[in-house]
Amino acid sequence: MASKKKKKKKNSTNIPSLVITIIAAILAIGAVVFLVVTMKSDEEPDIPDIVVNTTPPFQATQELVDETQQAAYDLLPENYKVYQYLTRGMTHEEEPYGNIPEDGFYTCVSDDFKSFDDFSEYVRSIYTEETAEKLLNNPFGNGPVYGVDDTGALGLSFEFTPDPDSGLSWANVSFLCTPVSDTECDVKVTLQDADGKDVDKNVKMVLQQGEWKLSEMIG
Repeated sequence: MASKKKKKKKNSTNIPSLVITIIAAILAIGAVVFLVVTMKSDEEPDIPDIVVNTTPPFQATQELVDETQQAAYDLLPENYKVYQYLTRGMTHEEEPYGNIPEDGFYTCVSDDFKSFDDFSEYVRSIYTEETAEKLLNNPFGNGPVYGVDDTGALGLSFEFTPDPDSGLSWANVSFLCTPVSDTECDVKVTLQDADGKDVDKNVKMVLQQGEWKLSEMIG
């Protein structure tokens, strides 16, 4: 009797199913990774790096501190004089019959300044060149307060109108110098108001051509 041979089944792999399974696995992993990154982003936002300036503050020598204090001690009283000259005006001669001077300037009566050049040099000895130019030519935005009259003497503009007193007293003025470099110094000036309360004014001193000068007029 003839025996029947059994046919062996060939092991076959379902390629399409395998590909789909792999793709699904990759997508699942990607979804998990995205979720983790998203949660981390929500919980721990990125913080930009902060750059800290580690430059040490300027260390002034005792010699510089003494020098700036002496300069402020000398300059601040002169500043107050200029402030009064420019806001109250100097004593001057009136024109006959109350007329307006033809040259636009009343002749000043001053023992300190015989000419505009004298006054100009005085102002330039106190303030930086830029500030001195402003104070001499246009301190308040309406032209010069002083100039040369028709005799060559120092003259006060006929358009000058005295400003009211600021109400600040210089009787017990004090100041604090803080050099910020070899050529610049912050100065805090403390005045008093009508009630005796302290009022602080801040100004800079600048070293120009070997001399300390105020960067602006204060009053």
